[in-house]
Amino acid sequence: MSQALRVLLVEDSADDAALLQYELQRAGYAPSCRRVETAETLNAALEEQAWDLVIADHRLPRLDALAALAQVKARGLDLPFIIVSGYITEEAAVATMKAGAHDYVMKDKLARLGPAVARELREAVVRRERRRAEDALRQAYAELEQRVAQRTAELKTANTRLESAIAERQRLEHELLEITENERRRIGLDLHDDLGQQLSGLALMTKGLERKLARRKAGEAEDAARIHQLVQQTINLTRSLARDFATLDLEADDLPAALDRLAAHAAWVFKISCRLEQCGPLPALGAGIARQLYKIAQEAVTNAVKHGQAKSVRIGLASRPGQIILTLRNDGAPFPKLTEPATGLGLRIMNYRASLIGASLEIKSDSPAGACVICAVPLPAAESRPPPPGTPAA
Repeated sequence: MSQALRVLLVEDSADDAALLQYELQRAGYAPSCRRVETAETLNAALEEQAWDLVIADHRLPRLDALAALAQVKARGLDLPFIIVSGYITEEAAVATMKAGAHDYVMKDKLARLGPAVARELREAVVRRERRRAEDALRQAYAELEQRVAQRTAELKTANTRLESAIAERQRLEHELLEITENERRRIGLDLHDDLGQQLSGLALMTKGLERKLARRKAGEAEDAARIHQLVQQTINLTRSLARDFATLDLEADDLPAALDRLAAHAAWVFKISCRLEQCGPLPALGAGIARQLYKIAQEAVTNAVKHGQAKSVRIGLASRPGQIILTLRNDGAPFPKLTEPATGLGLRIMNYRASLIGASLEIKSDSPAGACVICAVPLPAAESRPPPPGTPAA
């Protein structure tokens, strides 16, 4: 069956147009042809219907092939455009091909027309499919860009909310820490002002009772003396605890001395073995870093004694390249649920204090018993350089 073909002929000769139609029929097509020879009739034909092929003579009295091709291109049409002419110079043929013509055939060699038309029709199909694929690709790319933009906006919104939540959590944690510190100070002041005064009054009363009983030579005088001694010890312990609770300031250079006092105080109050082991000199620390390290050590010692029932605590302080390492080892029971995130208030406060100074905090079981708390504080490059040879140890 012959292939239907809508052909627009730009030709001023009716005989040549009939010959072209005959050649197309011989090539296996069923052409439906319309002949035009002016720019006006060409525009009208292009406006009225769609065409499969344009065949144009090179030069007509009122319209040439280049002008016809320009009209087709101006409408955005991609139609096979073949020039069929009785005479055309090589320069003219090259110019028309550069302008967008697809092929040219000499009128004395019309046997080439059928193969040329078949080839250009196939090429036109390929070009249409390519444009369709490119349009689909551009549409898919535009949709992808839109989805990416939408997802980016959603992620930005989620990130803003997350940052806000993190900032709020940090604010609450800082507020909790401030409340904890203020409460410690208040307890210390209450111990000193209220309980201390009441115990002092009780000590005076027991001392008076002891003297009265001694004057009467009563046997209970010795019991009263022991009670007075116990009350006096309680007063000393209360004053020590009050000073520990109420004193929060710490100078940077006093960290080793403060930790040494902490160890001595813990040993005296809790009746345990507690000592500081410092390895090498320490670089200068900011007051904020020293204060937080001291509070972490204080919390770890208290947890070891109260919750771990430790009898021995070792506080280690060492300087390594780029780091200050604070280590606390005890022989008591391990911290509960060491494999899970810390949920106790004391452990949370230690973690938060470490985060304030950019330190890492690790809590793990120690071998063969007890627990170990390791706090590593990174130092700036200028502070992490080793001391010069011959520098005496602190």
